[in-house]
Amino acid sequence: MGKAKKAEKVIYFCDGKKCCKYNKEIKDCLKDLVKDNGLKEKVAFEKMKCQGMCKQAPVLCIHKNECVGKVSTKDAKKLFEKHIA
Repeated sequence: MGKAKKAEKVIYFCDGKKCCKYNKEIKDCLKDLVKDNGLKEKVAFEKMKCQGMCKQAPVLCIHKNECVGKVSTKDAKKLFEKHIA
């Protein structure tokens, strides 16, 4: 069974060309928040195929409940507090 299937929450990052250019900083921010809050066993990070929202890059979805575009590190922290913490 993959980590995403065991995790309580999954953060999906769009794997499209444009999103990949811009999502490293956001991904690193969220991974640090997960680690710092002791949630590594409860939260998984997964790639998702291009969502066709290239003008909104970078795009991420949290447990497929909320997809957000043009995510900044500030936005990532707010999303973490709302959906993960």
